[in-house]
Amino acid sequence: MNRLASPLSLPAIILGITLLATGAAAQSPSAITPLDRPLRVFLDCRAGGCDQEFFRTELAWIDHVRDRKDADVHVLVTAQGTGGGGTEYAVRFIGHGQWEGQEDTLRRSTEAAETDDGRRRALAQVFALGLARFASATPAGVTLRVAPAFAPARSSQTTAADDAWNFWVFRTNFNLNLNGEATSDFTNLNANQSVNRTTADWKINFNAGVAYNESAYELSDGDTFRSYRRGWNLNNLTVKSVGEHWSVAAKAGASRSSFNNQKLNVRIAPGFEYNVFPYSESTEHELTVQWTTGINRFVYDEITIYGKTEETKWDQTLMTRLNLRQPFGTVSLTVEAAHYIGDPGKYRVAMFADNELRITRGLSLRLDGSYQILHDQLYLRLGEASDEEIIARQRQLATSYRFFLAVGFTYRFGSINNNVVNPRFGGGGGGGGGGG
Repeated sequence: MNRLASPLSLPAIILGITLLATGAAAQSPSAITPLDRPLRVFLDCRAGGCDQEFFRTELAWIDHVRDRKDADVHVLVTAQGTGGGGTEYAVRFIGHGQWEGQEDTLRRSTEAAETDDGRRRALAQVFALGLARFASATPAGVTLRVAPAFAPARSSQTTAADDAWNFWVFRTNFNLNLNGEATSDFTNLNANQSVNRTTADWKINFNAGVAYNESAYELSDGDTFRSYRRGWNLNNLTVKSVGEHWSVAAKAGASRSSFNNQKLNVRIAPGFEYNVFPYSESTEHELTVQWTTGINRFVYDEITIYGKTEETKWDQTLMTRLNLRQPFGTVSLTVEAAHYIGDPGKYRVAMFADNELRITRGLSLRLDGSYQILHDQLYLRLGEASDEEIIARQRQLATSYRFFLAVGFTYRFGSINNNVVNPRFGGGGGGGGGGG
């Protein structure tokens, strides 16, 4: 992967850029009125590498403000994963005031193994480059200079033919958690292996995992109750790109879950997806409709409430997803409906939301939630669950719905400036968090 988080001298960059700024100003010299104050910037950055205190320290030639309505430029950062496990940042520079209607977008990629410091320095470099043309109209404009630390590299990125691994990426995880006290103890073990290959034309993902959970509770009568959960999974997703709006895919998976009374669950399903917006704009907006249909083979640990120890079912699933990352905030909505073909009474409808909206100056709303209508629990064990099994969540219980809701408001007022860094008594450092 081409590493663009380059070792450029950051002070030289952020104190530079006259050439870019002068060129931009020359395009419309009569439209911009010089300012007698620093450029006011709202850094709207919530991805990995977004260290607000670092940005306030390194970008000291601008005024950092707490609300986009006070800004001359709204810098909106979105991020998405790359095939090699790295991150591609899309940074939009949205003009306000006399720059209303003007917008630039710059992109930068970092490797999977990049450090937090490398990511934040890459972002600070992009911020400096993008803000240069706006800052040329401020008192800081006359001090800016372009000062690259080395000759620019060739612009073409590594191709699959040049890559010894042909874009395949392998990742192994192993976790063991132990905790306890005088009357209880808990053991959690899980391992995961993934193998992925991502190019513009193909996405191939393999994932395998195993999990084991054990809990022990000492009861008042001196007995010990032990609860176990065991499971494993093996999944594959293969996607072929078909233009800027369509994709076709094949999904295959197998799993075992003692919690769900499933000794074996196998599903093979082809499908397609349509994106109303071009996939190349997915960091800003995405509206997809996805349909899959497949065959399922179930083998159960114990006989189910429907008198089955094994069965085969065809199903189909329709899912619509909306993702927006815009100046007014973040919107993520998903609606999913699924049912078993030939058995219309066995269906599932689910809705998920993850939203953060800026209502007005200083006031934002956070709304997360989900609601699921469940009538497809084919796997439920026959017989009543014991009190211990219910309390320890050792087995899935019958339910016709699930829900989750979280609502929060944030209101800030006072000085519009956000420039000062004071790390005493643990007040400094840190990574993410938006500008408001």
